[in-house]
Amino acid sequence: MKRQFVKMAVWAAGFFCLTGCADGDSRPTIYIPGAGTVVKTNFYIEDEPYVQPFTVTVTRETYPQLTEYGLPADAVVHLEAEPDKVAWYNTQNGTSYDVLPAGAFTVSSQVVIKAGHSESERAAVTVRAQGNIEAFKEYLLPVSIVAVDGAEADDCCQTIYFIFKGTIDASRMELLDRTGWEVESASSEEPKEGDWGNSGLKEACLDGNPGTFWSTAWELERPQPPHWIVIDLKQSVFIRGFACQARREGADGPKAVTVEVSEDNRNWHVAASFEDIPAQGEFRSFFPEAVTGRYLKVTITAVNGGPQVTVSELNLF
Repeated sequence: MKRQFVKMAVWAAGFFCLTGCADGDSRPTIYIPGAGTVVKTNFYIEDEPYVQPFTVTVTRETYPQLTEYGLPADAVVHLEAEPDKVAWYNTQNGTSYDVLPAGAFTVSSQVVIKAGHSESERAAVTVRAQGNIEAFKEYLLPVSIVAVDGAEADDCCQTIYFIFKGTIDASRMELLDRTGWEVESASSEEPKEGDWGNSGLKEACLDGNPGTFWSTAWELERPQPPHWIVIDLKQSVFIRGFACQARREGADGPKAVTVEVSEDNRNWHVAASFEDIPAQGEFRSFFPEAVTGRYLKVTITAVNGGPQVTVSELNLF
């Protein structure tokens, strides 16, 4: 099973349904827990589909009900996606979600609530994101109870709204072509590292050689963090994330970094801050939001070791 990253948030969407939805009589009725709210999920776009489970439930006669309750006989609950409700949802909530494309998903057509039970077996929306949706875009899919055999649907709580957003594992992102990039300036560098073939100069973090690295000064002086370096990308670039390669020995690498971008090398915008960067290997991470800029400033505020810092390669994606 491939690794899958999931975050979920549920919140009121301008309308809601109290658990129970009781209408005053004692007949058991069926509803979807969370109906009338939004379930927001983020997942990696991979070859394997993403599966979002949910269930349907028998309404309690009173709330809260602490005694056992359930149906006298099996009930079959029929479910369908209702993409036509997306336009209504957007109108009611001032949003502009697109419908999850028809070829990108399937919904369980029915689930069973067995006699004596109050909750159904698991239903699911299965999203086949690879090649079917745009990365980082949110799609809305309403799913409803459309019929019930063996019981009655409740008067409310029949539709739940799922928002799906597929992302990409940062380790799979293609790094940008650094042809023409130049180091504009750095807080310090260490020429003495060149005696061992390590360079130590600020340009080494762009040379494509994992055996060399930029090092801040340590022979004549030992400045404390923060250390910084500014890179001219030569043109305005659309940037989703940051990559940093530690030196092979895993010593003195960045531990905490702030990344800024600028169009003029004067006015800077913080794109992201990262903490607890591993001492060895390559670190990659998305920015909270994509940015555009010509100049890149990387400020190392904490070091794995130090006080000097060493960086084998810096890149973006």
